[in-house]
Amino acid sequence: MDLSVSNRKTIFTYGILVGITSLLHYFELLYINLYVIICFLFGFCYVIFHQSNVVIQPKKRNLDEVAENYKFSPGINSLLKELKDSFERNAGHKERHSMASSPEVDAILEQILTFFMRDFVDNWYSGICSDSGFQESLKRMIRRTISAFSFCLSKVDWQELLTRDIVDDVASHFRLFRKAKEKLDLKKEISYNNLESLFFDVELEMEKNYCRDLVSTTPEYEIAYFKDVVDILLYLLMPSEDFRCRPLRFILRDILVNRIFVPCFDKLSNPDYVNYMIVWILSEVNIDTDAFILSLETSHSVPELEAILESIDEEINGLKSKDKGREFLDIVYQQIASLEFAAEIIKKRMVVLTSHPDLEILNEIEIGEQITSDLVQLPITVIMTNNVAISYFTKFLRKHGGQNYIDCFLAIEGFKVSTEQQFKALAGGEVQEKDVAKVVKDSALFLYHQFLSQEAKTRVPLDENIINKFLARLRNDEPADTWFEAIEEKLIDILSKENQYYPAFKKSNEYIDLLIELGILLASDLNKDDESIADEEDGKSISSLGSFTSLEFSQPSVEYLKKNLATSVVIEHLGIGHQGQKSFILYNVRVRKESSDETSASEWNVIRRYSDFYKLNQIVKEKYPKLKHISFPGKKAFNNFDTMFLEKRSTALNLYVNTLLETNILEANNGLDSIIYDFLTQKTYTGIKEGLSKKVISSLFNPVVTSVKAIGTVVTSVPDQVMDGVTKVSTGLNRAASQVLNTMGSKSDDLSDYSRVAADIQNETFSDNIPLRVLLLFVDEVFVLRGRGQWFRRQLTSLLHQIISATLGGSINKKIIDLVNWLTSSEQVVQYLIAFRESMWPNGILNTKQESRSLSSSLRTRLFARTQMYASIPDELRIFIGTNVAVRGVSNISDCLQNRHLNRRLIYVILERFLVKIFPNNRFDKILPQLHSKSPRKTTA
Repeated sequence: MDLSVSNRKTIFTYGILVGITSLLHYFELLYINLYVIICFLFGFCYVIFHQSNVVIQPKKRNLDEVAENYKFSPGINSLLKELKDSFERNAGHKERHSMASSPEVDAILEQILTFFMRDFVDNWYSGICSDSGFQESLKRMIRRTISAFSFCLSKVDWQELLTRDIVDDVASHFRLFRKAKEKLDLKKEISYNNLESLFFDVELEMEKNYCRDLVSTTPEYEIAYFKDVVDILLYLLMPSEDFRCRPLRFILRDILVNRIFVPCFDKLSNPDYVNYMIVWILSEVNIDTDAFILSLETSHSVPELEAILESIDEEINGLKSKDKGREFLDIVYQQIASLEFAAEIIKKRMVVLTSHPDLEILNEIEIGEQITSDLVQLPITVIMTNNVAISYFTKFLRKHGGQNYIDCFLAIEGFKVSTEQQFKALAGGEVQEKDVAKVVKDSALFLYHQFLSQEAKTRVPLDENIINKFLARLRNDEPADTWFEAIEEKLIDILSKENQYYPAFKKSNEYIDLLIELGILLASDLNKDDESIADEEDGKSISSLGSFTSLEFSQPSVEYLKKNLATSVVIEHLGIGHQGQKSFILYNVRVRKESSDETSASEWNVIRRYSDFYKLNQIVKEKYPKLKHISFPGKKAFNNFDTMFLEKRSTALNLYVNTLLETNILEANNGLDSIIYDFLTQKTYTGIKEGLSKKVISSLFNPVVTSVKAIGTVVTSVPDQVMDGVTKVSTGLNRAASQVLNTMGSKSDDLSDYSRVAADIQNETFSDNIPLRVLLLFVDEVFVLRGRGQWFRRQLTSLLHQIISATLGGSINKKIIDLVNWLTSSEQVVQYLIAFRESMWPNGILNTKQESRSLSSSLRTRLFARTQMYASIPDELRIFIGTNVAVRGVSNISDCLQNRHLNRRLIYVILERFLVKIFPNNRFDKILPQLHSKSPRKTTA
């Protein structure tokens, strides 16, 4: 180790000696080189700085003098300015692309775009740069995108989309909710989450290969779904050069998803907002006392009733605190009494709900009694002449045998109606006599081969003598609607006397359901003698049995009746009804109304008790003392059910009512027509009840109505060419025959109930009629009328046809097409855009206010929306389907709309429908199911 250290020292010593020797030897050469370089740099700097003053400065002064003395051409400045402006225009993309085919629409869109850029882009970009190039380029891209979207919208068949596809989606949504509730009832587990789960299970059954559960309930998956959809939309609509810019595309996608789509879906799926919009849409519907009281009596939410009760208490306190003049005291006391009446109804309902929390709508027996065997025994003539009653009887016979009898009876009724229509057409010169004779005979032969011949698969066994007499009349007599009269009487006789038919029906659950449906089960007069006038003052009428079963019969409104005074009435007793040990007489009031020119007529039936006539007489005598002289049949102490006495009473009642209907009496007594027509048209006749005044009802919902009116009406007014006239649409020759020639069979409910609703109307009568098709979709599904048989559905079709005819007039197809075209016209699009602009930028200023609504306000809005939905049902349809069915349908809609996730699912369905229709060539019908393919239900199915 010591040796290595000494070696290193030796080497270091020799190195230093070599370096010193080299420096001494070459020092002179290095010194000379360094000296030359320094002298050169010093001389160079000296020459530059010294000579610049001598050579450059004189030249600079000479140049300045030339610039001052020489005048340039003035065109160069303007040329430079034009070049600069042109460069800025081209660089900033300031050219404007038309966004719509209409200049009016384009102007509104441009204004909205200006507001958007000002409030959402300029406020942050101005801090980065003062140049407007970015904003102008962004505007250019938005204009071109909207223009492409507008072009796609112009190619959409809005008539089919609005009148069939959207209606199909909404009605199918309600069907899924109904099926989920039915499954939930079978499981006996009432749970919010279970209902949602069953709903999406049923949706998978209907859609077959996909389900929207994840996108409706999972926010993370929803955002991923929106990103995929927006990517596709940007690809289809954005200019290609802009779409290739990935950062721009990504930031636009995130803005659209997180700031537009998700917040909009949150808003639209909010149950309170949905109720709010229902109130706005139906704001023109007049709410009567009956609708409001019925909503209170059928509410199944205690907090909802508490919110209404709170409003009533506030209104009562407000009325008591106001110092009205003596002349207004009676009005104030009347309003307070009305409010207290409503409060009492609410309190009773709350007691029922707290005692029976699982109570179903209208199935509750409000007087708290159990159903016993002491039921009202309705005569079979009442059953066979009432839409609601005969549908329950048909349902019973379908289960327990005897369906052929009722099918044959209904077919004969259809034959009678169509024959009458043929004769009317013949009288009007619309058809030839030989054509009528052929159609009537063909229809009669069809019924014979369907039900009466030996080879008929659905043969009705009847006495051969009756059938032979019918065949003889068919061969020899002129066409008439009385050919089947003897057969029809025999059918009623068999159904009424055979124990397995009507007697068994009166002991079944279907009969109890019928009485509940008709509103006469366990009424306040169950233990009272109907013939005792003093006890009947508060009794309930049997008029809820509704209207006659004829296909053309429908009960018009009071206002429509009052326009035409050519009204006649025929009153006849139907038979004796029984309630326990009590009996009463039912009277059938057949009303016939003829037009002033006697070209058209309509009929309907109303069922009344003697007590109803007595109430009418008491009201008339009280309000019009001059009419006391009109004879009214009084009550007999004994033998009230004697046949001769009943015939005399019917004759006297006929004379009494027709006397009141005389034109000179109606004209001389102002207001009498309203009283009479209330008696002839009201479903349940109660005389004159004060109830709740419209002022009281409106005061309870003023906060809701006031806020709704603030939205403004988008569709300002329907033009005259769309909604003009009220004319009757006559039934053509082939259509009348087809009503009879249709088979009585129907599709399997188990299969069709899991399909889309639109699949069920392909073979419906008048299926080519657009508005009728829309109403059939909604009415059939919302009010669950599928199980009532094809006869009932044909009657429903005819009734809706009359309603649409009275609403839109003669050419229904043309009217509804005109209406759809008007709703999608450029003028209306301008109104829609103006409404959007005013809601987002009132007075040109961004609306940043978020109004918070209290829970009580939301609850009141929900009840008000349900009330308006019920009040919007036409009286004719309400009477036809029954109050119970109507209330159940409205309640199901309301319950369905209170679920945020299900609302979200419905909005997704509508959005996807729009995408498929707006971009028909871009395979959205294949792409969208793939986006839902990750549903766990599909993998486990």
